[in-house]
Amino acid sequence: MHLLKRGHRVSLLCQPGSPLAERGKSLDHAEFTLHPFAMKRAFDVPAFLSLRNIFRQCRPDIVHTHSSIDSWLFGLTAKSLRIPVIRSRHISIPVRKFIPNCWLYSKIPQGIITSGDAIRQQMIDVPGVAAEKVSSIAAGVDLERFDLKVSGDNIRRELGLADDCPLIGKIGVIRGWKGYDYFLQAIPFVLEKWPQAQFVIVGTGPGYDEIKGKAEAMKLGNTIHVLGHRDDIPEILAALDVLALASFAGEGTPQVIPQAFAMKTPVVATRVGSTPELFRGEKLGILAEPKNGKSLADGILRLLDDKPLAQNITDHAYQHCLNELTIDRMIDQNLAVYQSVLPNP
Repeated sequence: MHLLKRGHRVSLLCQPGSPLAERGKSLDHAEFTLHPFAMKRAFDVPAFLSLRNIFRQCRPDIVHTHSSIDSWLFGLTAKSLRIPVIRSRHISIPVRKFIPNCWLYSKIPQGIITSGDAIRQQMIDVPGVAAEKVSSIAAGVDLERFDLKVSGDNIRRELGLADDCPLIGKIGVIRGWKGYDYFLQAIPFVLEKWPQAQFVIVGTGPGYDEIKGKAEAMKLGNTIHVLGHRDDIPEILAALDVLALASFAGEGTPQVIPQAFAMKTPVVATRVGSTPELFRGEKLGILAEPKNGKSLADGILRLLDDKPLAQNITDHAYQHCLNELTIDRMIDQNLAVYQSVLPNP
């Protein structure tokens, strides 16, 4: 949407039936086209031929890919048509350095965008990838949506919470390395000190049913609320007293952290990926050890027990968000990367 507002054409190719495709269906703009496109495997000749036809129809100046299958399929198609390719890398899992993987980053894209300096360094370490080709760009926050004026009152009423009841939440895709098990492990430690506290899990993913079952098996009554997918994330963040992230691998810069900064919601997150860099030590958030429910609980308790500390952290985080993490700044930086790989007119 923000690219469209700036006068650019945008074509979105994504998996049919995905949440992204559903959002794309609701976007009505003369310069936007949605192409639901099944991506089953990296090397698929019929898909390659279909993509060539779509690209000829869309006439893109840049093709921007975000994961493995689309980077192979869309990247090779774009290269065959001499269209520049940008690849984003969002996760901090090291790239296995065998030849096809190295080619995926060194031969196909003209530029690589990472969500944090830690991931940028991983990319530079891939054989054949030049440092000047890799740019670190933090996730940007739409401050019109994530606005301090947004209220969490409706969320707290939905959950049946008193005004003074602490609410701790975890928001994101539910998959193994996101550490939802450790979030659940932290709950009894928090309840020892704050027995009236409530906990909410927001999101869906391959681990949703398993985590919901584990939460129910803890038999803590209405203490834990598993809400599934929600679109009202600003309202949920406004309702939280603490946002917790428990990832133990794979994480880049979780988008929900800058969003929490914008809503002045205190954050405790594990020392993984680019999070320590984003927190600037512990100036903007509390760090916990990965795979350690007790450490996560200790971070949550620090924020619940010490209101001046939480206030100081959120004030600094909010100001950092305004200065460095706005969506406009992110778009400017992305456009600069796009411009750098376009052929001279």
